[in-house]
Amino acid sequence: MAKSAYEKLYESLKKSIQKTDVSGFTGNFAFQFTVTGDAAGTFYIEFKEGYNKFAVENFSYDDNTAVFKADADTFTALVDGTLTPDKALKSGKLVVENNEPGCADIFNAIAPKKAAPAKKTAAKAEKTEKTEKAAKAPAKKAAPAPKAEAKPAEVKPAAPKAEAKPAVKAAVKKPTAAPKKK
Repeated sequence: MAKSAYEKLYESLKKSIQKTDVSGFTGNFAFQFTVTGDAAGTFYIEFKEGYNKFAVENFSYDDNTAVFKADADTFTALVDGTLTPDKALKSGKLVVENNEPGCADIFNAIAPKKAAPAKKTAAKAEKTEKTEKAAKAPAKKAAPAPKAEAKPAEVKPAAPKAEAKPAVKAAVKKPTAAPKKK
């Protein structure tokens, strides 16, 4: 039996959500996700003190901390980090019920962390600046390399030619006709 759009979405989001580093979380909470549109359905994530990852289950959760409502594309964008919770809330793509302050920040924790630009030390910044200037400066033409003196090629004497022998024509005999019988 083929999986529904909701089942595919749920499995994809569950896999991503369970990769979240929960080492900095404390306390207990449960968030319900109500998916609207073509992939409609409900699931929740739960965290309890001592968990080493989020529990993600394909059910509703009655005693939840908050309920998030959005379509499949919005939840996917929030979980993969291409949409921030602030933008989703301001645009109305994400609706939060029973919201305690900061609940939507769970998406910031779930979304993969983007690499922060490395801090430059003064020495590295100076080196980078010099490298950038050198890259922008017009390239100087190198002086042509001195030409090597041409030496005459050494000529080797040719090997003696073999004497040609006159061609001998082989005598070709014509077949003779057999004597006729009388």
